[in-house]
Amino acid sequence: MRRLILSSFVVLTMGVLASAVSSQERPRENLSPERISFYEVPLVCGAAPDIGCGSRAKPALLEMEKNSAIKEAWLNREGTIYAIVWAKKPQTRKAAKPIFKKYAIEFKELGGKEKTEFLENFQQEGKWYRGAAVDQLSLEEAERIGDSVVDRLLPRGHITQEEAKVIRGAVTAYFKEELVKIRTYEELCQDSETKFQEAIVSVVEKHLGKERTGEIVKLWEEHRL
Repeated sequence: MRRLILSSFVVLTMGVLASAVSSQERPRENLSPERISFYEVPLVCGAAPDIGCGSRAKPALLEMEKNSAIKEAWLNREGTIYAIVWAKKPQTRKAAKPIFKKYAIEFKELGGKEKTEFLENFQQEGKWYRGAAVDQLSLEEAERIGDSVVDRLLPRGHITQEEAKVIRGAVTAYFKEELVKIRTYEELCQDSETKFQEAIVSVVEKHLGKERTGEIVKLWEEHRL
């Protein structure tokens, strides 16, 4: 029973879990628009809806660049667009589609006016992340998760300012380490439902004790505070 209640508490504090600004410089070569393809993708971060989910995007980006047909693979900051710079000519069906499918990423290739709009900012610093640079987005997400947990507790007087600082730091540190690990889509979903939730409970209990944590859990369970 206690496990179920704790799980409910975590879902409330971390429901955002359910569902990178790149320091790399763009190549100096003048790429022709024909060698760049843009794809609409649903990779917005649940914990921070204004940025992309580095954990979801990273495996596919890395695998794409192992394909000889693909020179570079990028994600925009918002997590809504993948960009592929082709080694020669576009090969969406042969090279990109199998990778999108493997990592359960729905996509829609963009053209015309939409493609032109993204071409305009493709080389702007801070708007796109190539390959493992999406880890920067994951680090941002970790900060937001730490803030989210504390924001559920501090305003209602469940914890002190000092406790909030410690809990925020511990939660953030945990997710900064975990979110940069390479996981399959299935592994990420499973960890979000179990491992990550249990880790948050562990952090809260470590700093507040089981008794206080239990009291908070009961309030959340009974009153949805």
